[in-house]
Amino acid sequence: MNQSLLIFSVFGAVSAIGYFIASLLTGNDEEKLRDRLTTKRYDPVQRPRRRVGLGPILQQLGSVAAAPFMPKDGEKQSNLRRTLGRAGIYSPAAAKAVTGAKVICLFGGMLGGYAFGVTMDLVMFGVSAGGLLGYLLPTLWLRHAVAANQQALTFALPDALDLMVICVEAGLTIDASLQRVGDELVLAHPALSREFGIAHMETRVGLSRIEALKNLGQRTSNTALQSMAAMLVQADRFGTSIAQALRVHADSLRVARQHAADEIAGRASVKLTFPLVLFIFPATFIILAGPTIIGLMNSSLFKD
Repeated sequence: MNQSLLIFSVFGAVSAIGYFIASLLTGNDEEKLRDRLTTKRYDPVQRPRRRVGLGPILQQLGSVAAAPFMPKDGEKQSNLRRTLGRAGIYSPAAAKAVTGAKVICLFGGMLGGYAFGVTMDLVMFGVSAGGLLGYLLPTLWLRHAVAANQQALTFALPDALDLMVICVEAGLTIDASLQRVGDELVLAHPALSREFGIAHMETRVGLSRIEALKNLGQRTSNTALQSMAAMLVQADRFGTSIAQALRVHADSLRVARQHAADEIAGRASVKLTFPLVLFIFPATFIILAGPTIIGLMNSSLFKD
């Protein structure tokens, strides 16, 4: 009983620490919704409000735990920040938080693996497996965050381009269109709204429109945003119709998204083959042929 209680306590502690670290990195969507409904203008790149509670304590704990293990090489730090940027995380303390989460989850996994190994009489295996799983858990979470953010950006871009077409045809510039579309999409597509807000802020601090658009594509490493930035740069350089270019680009993105959906639907039949053969066919065969086989076994043909 005591060993089971120890396992549940360790699991609960590790889960709580992981939840609070993830809440530090992601942000508060409820605050955005409240600001939107009270007609307050939400700036996606503004500094978040100071939080009171366990959040700052855990953030400081992660920074302290990450200090001895932070990569000293600038290239490795840049790679980590680039990966965080692809996930849509731009907090200055995000790199330390991720490294600290690896250290905390490593020791938490080792403790949980030890408790599990004691019950199963596999202490060394439990400690090794628990430590490895705990160390890889933040990396797996970061990869999932990158994939989710890239999918959100790709999914939201056609709708944003439609709104930009309306803004440009109404007489707004590209910079003003980015700001307006970012404000309108803050609830429906917060990831793209944040990126548009950052691009608009870069133009306000002195960067040219071309540099801001290039940074938009490089920062997110998203293929759709990179193609949009290249298209806008070319349209601005050669003086072509920006509204027509945006409309054509939005249509091409929708066609590409439809083809991707058709490809996923085509792979579904192949993925269903394994459970169909392994689980459904044997059960169907037993139900259909079972009574016949039992009848034959009880017939005089198989009796002496």
